[in-house]
Amino acid sequence: MPELPEVETIVRELRAIVPGKKFMRMRAYFKPVLKPSARYLSDNIRGLEVLDVGRRGKFIIFVLSGDMRMVVHLRMTGRLTWETAENRKKFVRASFYFTDGTVLNFSDVRKFARIWLYAENDFEKLTGISRLGPEPLEMSLKEFMELFQGKRGILKNTLLRQDVIAGIGNIYADEICHEIGLHPASRLEKVGNKKYREMYSAIKTCLRAGIKHCGVSVSDFAGTRGDLGRHQHYLKVYGRGGEKCHACSSPIRKTRVAGRGTYYCPKCQPAR
Repeated sequence: MPELPEVETIVRELRAIVPGKKFMRMRAYFKPVLKPSARYLSDNIRGLEVLDVGRRGKFIIFVLSGDMRMVVHLRMTGRLTWETAENRKKFVRASFYFTDGTVLNFSDVRKFARIWLYAENDFEKLTGISRLGPEPLEMSLKEFMELFQGKRGILKNTLLRQDVIAGIGNIYADEICHEIGLHPASRLEKVGNKKYREMYSAIKTCLRAGIKHCGVSVSDFAGTRGDLGRHQHYLKVYGRGGEKCHACSSPIRKTRVAGRGTYYCPKCQPAR
């Protein structure tokens, strides 16, 4: 699933091109992915201008004229790509035609991704954005410490909770845990203030590195032009089971935490 850095990569690419474009029409090929309905999007998006493109957690937000918002969540295999002769209609679930002749395709192999079109006053509640925790790259250390004060549970489970911190997923949770030298299954009750301060810095460091390298492409992620991310070449533990840890040369191990495949270094991140 695309996480914050991958979604931010897409948002930055779109923001450089899309503002000022006007929707001419939309064509749906798999209607269940469009909310509240394919007919509503088709009838109401025509003539709207894109004013800006933003992000909240893993959600892409198109700010439109008429106080409207189009929201996209890529889930596991969703993509937004500009149509070319090579990618035309490959797993495409909806196509957005602009008045300048360009076409933005919404594709998804597994059909879990979603697009919503709602008014500005309603979209956060109706898409689930209102339930998200704070943005990790915008939090101050004070806000972060207050967020985790008295919190109980397992470290990785908590990092994955979108209502606690928005945007972190499986890949970056593993990288953050390695960065601070804690086993992903560590109990929060045993994490002291020093480690929490390290975690605050590690979250920002790991996410910014992912953004710098345009995200991780290990399965489905690609940018709007079809370009692959490069951050998979810089990962320290995720996806490296059996390979040597860059810090201590111990073999990286794979286990399951929070029901997810989890990578860690047994020497750098001993179980406690």
